[in-house]
Amino acid sequence: MTLKGKQNHYNVKFLKGYGHSISVKDSKIVLKDNHDPFSEGTTEEWFVKNMPYEKLVVSGNGYIIFAALKSLAQNNRNVILTDTSGHPICLMNGLMDSLTGTKYCIGQYDTFRDESKRKYLEKQITKTKIQSMLNS
Repeated sequence: MTLKGKQNHYNVKFLKGYGHSISVKDSKIVLKDNHDPFSEGTTEEWFVKNMPYEKLVVSGNGYIIFAALKSLAQNNRNVILTDTSGHPICLMNGLMDSLTGTKYCIGQYDTFRDESKRKYLEKQITKTKIQSMLNS
């Protein structure tokens, strides 16, 4: 949660209460926060790439537009849904859809299937950790 006039070092926006929403308007993500039904909510509009939040935590009764979820996922922004007690219900992340990223993952898995490569990497990691301990 961000304090007024302070920057949130976690880059998390917490939307809670009755009537909060995440929607899209003029290619911008619109975040509406409404802590109680008797007061005026706060509204923020951001282009997704310029949005200062990496994660959006949503709790209470509100709505999320599918186009907003799609845009957030494509730009590596996470949406976490919680119940009214704050317990996580759902975590939404974007999919890694690049062919290059998929090839890197497959290459990493193949490396750890090869025992000689795996032992070499284990030795290198252990050696580096010991050297790091000696240096500090």
